[in-house]
Order: sequence, then C-alpha cells, then structure tokens
Amino acid sequence: MKLRVIVALFVIVLATAGGWWWWHAGAQQALVASALPVRPDQGAMAPALGGEVAQADVRARSRLTARRGLVELSRLYHGNGFFAEALTCYSILEQLEPAEPRWLHLHASILAGYGELDPAIKLWQRVTQLAPDYVAARLRLGDAFLKANQAGPAAAEYERVLKLHPDDSYALLGLARIDLEAKQWARAKERLETVVRQTNFSLGYDLIVSLYERLGLRDEAAVIRGSAKASGAYRDFPDPWLNELMDVCYDPYRLGLTAGVAAQGGDTATGIRLLQRAIRLSPDDVSSHFQLGGIAEMQKDTKTARDQFELCTQISPTFSDGWAHLSDLQARNGEPAAAERTLTEGLAHCPDSPGLHLMRARKLREAGQASAAINEYQTSIQLRPNEPDAYVELGKLFIELGQENEGIRQMQLALEADPGDPTALGMMAFHAISTTHESEAHHWLNRIAQQPRAPRELTSVLFQAYQQAFGRAFTADRPAD
Repeated sequence: MKLRVIVALFVIVLATAGGWWWWHAGAQQALVASALPVRPDQGAMAPALGGEVAQADVRARSRLTARRGLVELSRLYHGNGFFAEALTCYSILEQLEPAEPRWLHLHASILAGYGELDPAIKLWQRVTQLAPDYVAARLRLGDAFLKANQAGPAAAEYERVLKLHPDDSYALLGLARIDLEAKQWARAKERLETVVRQTNFSLGYDLIVSLYERLGLRDEAAVIRGSAKASGAYRDFPDPWLNELMDVCYDPYRLGLTAGVAAQGGDTATGIRLLQRAIRLSPDDVSSHFQLGGIAEMQKDTKTARDQFELCTQISPTFSDGWAHLSDLQARNGEPAAAERTLTEGLAHCPDSPGLHLMRARKLREAGQASAAINEYQTSIQLRPNEPDAYVELGKLFIELGQENEGIRQMQLALEADPGDPTALGMMAFHAISTTHESEAHHWLNRIAQQPRAPRELTSVLFQAYQQAFGRAFTADRPAD
C-alpha cells in the first residue's frame, strides 16, 4: 500500500512538473512569437545566411525551441550587421533571462555604435553588476562615459579595471585621455609612455606625439614618428562575447578584418579559424588566402604558406603581393630558379608593382648588372616615391660605383620619405665623418642615438669612427625638458 502511494505521488509530481514546463514553454513561445522582428528581405542576405535565419526563425516560433531559436537569431542578425533586428531579439532575451549579462552587453554595444550613449551606459552598468569581472564591459562603460563627457565616472571604471588587471593598457589609455582633457600633462605623459611601451606603439601613438609636441619635446616626437612608422592601427580590446559572433558571420571582409586583428594580437588560432571560414564562404577571395598564407609563413608552416600564395596568383594574377611573397618564399627555401620564374611571371601580370620592381632590382644587383638594377630601382621609386627602401638601396649602389654625391642624394631622398630610416641616417653620419665635417657628423649621430630602430652594432661602429676622426668621444645632446 505504501509503495502505491509513493508511486502515485511520484506520478503526480512528474505530471505537475511536466505541466508547469509545458505551460512555461508555451509562455516563452507566445512572448517570442509576438515580438520577433520581421525577417529582412532575402535579397539583402547571402543565400546561406538567409537559410540559417529562416531555420532559426522557425525554431524561435516553436514551443519546444523558442529560446534556442531566438538566441540563434540574435547571433545571426548581430554578427551580420542586421542591428535593428538584433536589438529586438536582445530585448526579448532580456525579458526571458533578466540575470544574463551577455544580452545586455551585446545590446549596449549596438546602441553605443549608434551614438545612443545614455541607454548604453545604463545597460553596461547592469552588466558590471551581474558580471563584475568581465573587463570588456567595464572598458566599454568607461569609454561610453568618456564620450558622454563624464570624466569622473569614466576614470572610476578604468581604475576598477586596473584593480583587476594592473597592467591593462586600454584602461591606462583611457585615464591618459582624461588627463589630457584636464591638461594634466605630466601624468598623461607618464601613462602614455607606459602604454606605448607595453603595446609597441599600437596604442597611444598619436596622443603621445601630440603631447610631446605640445610640451616642446620635438625630438622625442620625431623619434616616435620614426620608430612607429609601421606600427599599425588601433586594436580594439578583447571582447569574447562580441568576438564570438564572428563564428556565424557570412561576410568574408568582416571575417578578414577580425582575423587580422586577432593574429596581430597573438591569437593566431582564432585568426586561422576565421580565415578558413571566410574561404569556405568565398573561395575566390584572394585577400583571405593571402592573410592565411601570411599567418602560416609567420608560424614557419612553409607548405601552407606556399599553397596559399600560389592560390593567390591563380585566383587573381594582378594581385602583386601574391607573386612577391611566393617568390620570396621560394628563394628563402633554396629554390632560386623557381623564385626567378615566379618574379618574372609576376612582373608580366603586374608591370606597375613597385615591390616587384624592387625585388628585380635586388636580383640584378646581386648578379652584378648595375645598370639594369639602377633602372629597376628608379622604376620602383617612380611607382612608390614615399617609401625609403628603393632610395637607400639605390644610394648604396651609386656609392659602390664611385658616384658618392648621387648616393648621398638618394639617402637624403630616403630621409624625406622616412626621417627615421636607420640605414640612411647611418650613411649620412658616415659620410660626414669621412669628410671630417664634425658639426654634421654630430647632427646625424644625435639623430641616430635617438632612433630606437637603429641597430646597436651600427651606432657602436659610428661612435668609434667619430672618436677616431675627431679625437673625442661622441656625446648625444640632452633632450629638452
């Protein structure tokens, strides 16, 4: 008798739970179905994306899969730039799961992109309460406060990030921006110097140059301009909740951009994964193949790099970088004949490529064909006059041929293109030393001493030459205070 009672009670509990679950699922379905955004026109989407959206929309309207379908829709819309539809999805998800910070964060990121800072700030404040250790939300909240001219709350958020991660460069950069607005030059200088040192000039480059010039530190500004010439653009901070949307992105261009940022930041696995996705979506997109080859080359995966660069030359024969990187890879891999054939074919397809003409000039110079090399260097310069390499190499060739004045003129042109080029600076210093013009030698050595790109071996040799020529050790000028 007792067993029957227990079984009966168990059945009643199951039935009650099942009934409650069925009712709850129905309530979710009703809420989701009543508020779902209208699906965009299929013509506005890639075919594969349109199919995914249609399937997710069906799931979102089903009693058993309403929440899952809604989450899929939010990701598909947001990850592919359909922001209005994504906002609607997030609003529903926030009603279903008010304690889930992810939906609030993604919602706020879209609003902030539209310039709607006040509602974005309110959402991010809730995120930081629900997920106090999620650094990306605190950084975005600080940035939003800063854009809204609320320096105090912005500084407070950046300081909270630094309590979690004392070396966070993005939080330091935010505080430096606040210092600049407040004209706290010394504190801004200290923070910006830390940021550029930590990030190798990926962050804070423009601000510190402007600050140095404002403080009259023009030599320091010139040094940083030289050392950071090719440092690259600003990198956004890691934001896993936002970045994972790229896994459902159907835009190869956006995938390539995100992959490049990830690889530059050291996350090559993510870069490779996103590029492989871009290639699956658009097999003939040469930029994705080229980026993938570049990452493989960086990782010393010669086979993958070669395969990808070869594909570049086949997919887009007028894409000169594919030929250049393939030829260079072949040359470094001990295949000079193949490298030469690739270079020749590349020039046939890309006769206006300054990089390929520079490669040809180098090979001709190595082969002792000086006259032909000079012509190729000059062609490269005509096609790309704002880069120093061809000037420098042409100047060296002229000096080797005994045409020193013309060689020095090319070095001067190189420094017009890049005032911090170490080789050109070194050649100008050596020329001044060898012709016993001490004031000129001191000028050039002073610039070299302030140039971080100058190799230590070069400066050591030049300092010794200076001492031998003028009977005293070189002493660099002290920077202005």
